[in-house]
Amino acid sequence: MSTDLKNKSLQITSKDFGTLKCGQNVQLFTLENTHGVQVKITNYGGIIVALETPDKDGGLSDIVLGYDDITGYESDPYYLGAIIGRFAGRIDQGMLVIDDITYQLQINNLDNQLHGGLQALNKQLWQATMVSSEKSVSLILEHKSPDGDNGFPGNVNFKVKYSLNNQNELILEYFASTDKTTIVNLTQHSYFNLAGHDTGNVFQQKIQINAEQFLPMDQRIYPTGDICPVINTAHDFRQSTPIGKNILSNDEQVMIAKGFDNYWLTSPTAISGETFAAQAIEPNSGRRLTLYSDQPCLVLYTGNYLDGSQVGKSNYHYQQYGAFCLEPQQFANSNSGADISNTLLRPEKPFYSQSRYVFDVIDT
Repeated sequence: MSTDLKNKSLQITSKDFGTLKCGQNVQLFTLENTHGVQVKITNYGGIIVALETPDKDGGLSDIVLGYDDITGYESDPYYLGAIIGRFAGRIDQGMLVIDDITYQLQINNLDNQLHGGLQALNKQLWQATMVSSEKSVSLILEHKSPDGDNGFPGNVNFKVKYSLNNQNELILEYFASTDKTTIVNLTQHSYFNLAGHDTGNVFQQKIQINAEQFLPMDQRIYPTGDICPVINTAHDFRQSTPIGKNILSNDEQVMIAKGFDNYWLTSPTAISGETFAAQAIEPNSGRRLTLYSDQPCLVLYTGNYLDGSQVGKSNYHYQQYGAFCLEPQQFANSNSGADISNTLLRPEKPFYSQSRYVFDVIDT
């Protein structure tokens, strides 16, 4: 479907997005540029609700999975589109030791804590501020996580800034500061389907990951502690490769995860800490997503646990392998679930990270 872009402008607007069970009102913010790229974000969980980008013919499609209203997000078990933290990933037994002090974190996934606990950053109502300039429009989200939140030490001030510009770049910045040594590992958990959120599996979509090594998992889906070369494995995405090529193979790692769900160690290639991390291409529409990040690691997750039970936008049931996630973050490298040395947040050194998502089209 072609779109008239003559009246498009760089702008940010807001509207009501419903009411949480606790009675708090939620807002939905729309960032739009002159090319028709539109990002809809709610201050509940910092969630990207919708992301419309043009295909090679100028037709717009929503390329992220999500829900039509806030009720879906309150009950969502898949972290669709959300900010993940305080700690992205699994922590075995919820046991955390910092400076010889042991903390028992909340258990929310079998025998571990997953993605920060039950009422983690993805289930919080953030304070929102809209900012406009000639070059970009931004949504700034802030949340104060109290000492002891889900078992984590320290009062932590979190800030996330989403910015959209006319270069079709969505820039995501993370900030965190604490009054007591703790751990922080943040990422964004959008599920992408570059053909459109309601178009089925992503087997034909191609992924490239700028990584020579990955971290294998054990049967409990914890890193074994090994660092392995990707060459001659199903995890070799150094060249653009269809997701479906090995996703149903008998590769041990693929079978453990029921698809792809590993850490890749992205190779540093750029100045100022930013690295080309990954690229995704949808051959039919020509849509291309290129991700740059300053984080040392990327998780590719292929929607392995989607099972059709959740009714998404436009009453579409999201099935297994119906999307992929690209999650820049720090990495765990031991079977205890978390090597926290690279995720320590101390009062004297605030946390900052940036990821840049670039959307364009190519002839295929």
